[in-house]
Amino acid sequence: MSFSKYLLFTMIGLSFFFVYLLWQDPTENQPIEQSTIYRLMMLLTGGAGLFVALTLYHQARSQEVAAEKALELSTIQIIKDLWITPNLRLAHDYEKLGSMPAEMYPDLSIQSSQDMHQVAFAISVFQIFEDYKTIYTHDKTGLNVWLGNFLNWSQSDTLQRLWPRLRINYQPSTIRMTEALFCAANEIKALRAKQGQVSYEDYQSAIQKLALIFK
Repeated sequence: MSFSKYLLFTMIGLSFFFVYLLWQDPTENQPIEQSTIYRLMMLLTGGAGLFVALTLYHQARSQEVAAEKALELSTIQIIKDLWITPNLRLAHDYEKLGSMPAEMYPDLSIQSSQDMHQVAFAISVFQIFEDYKTIYTHDKTGLNVWLGNFLNWSQSDTLQRLWPRLRINYQPSTIRMTEALFCAANEIKALRAKQGQVSYEDYQSAIQKLALIFK
């Protein structure tokens, strides 16, 4: 339940309480400080102050969350422009760039356009892992859905072969996440080799373990 709904229910509850106080029969000739109307006015004043304070807090927190999300999305766009796009261009223009792709990735043994395309695609996949790690608290799709997709991708032998040379480009949290995905993926592959196929339950078991690590 959202904060706004909690606030609405709180105010409705206070309203019923105020009505209850008004129904009470005041004692005649009692001091004003002890009258129901006086107590009601004090409660109304206090409730209004609390309502204003909570509303201001909610607005400030909402603006803060929106600013955090905007910054995260801006960061992802910057990474795309400055990191993903150049690597895609290396793959796309491989024949025109001569020895440059191999020189820029001397540890990857790039000898063909296919090699460079594989490297560029692997970089984009690993960056997806990192980007999702950045924004998953705002995503409504669900952690398990994404982990299921990532677990499929991580079964690629090519991705696993390229990872040791590319891992230096990513944050420690992304490195831990990626290596946990590869470990789970290899368990899935071993099950497939042993059983002939992998069941939905096998995948769900692996995903649940990954979810604990991810959080």
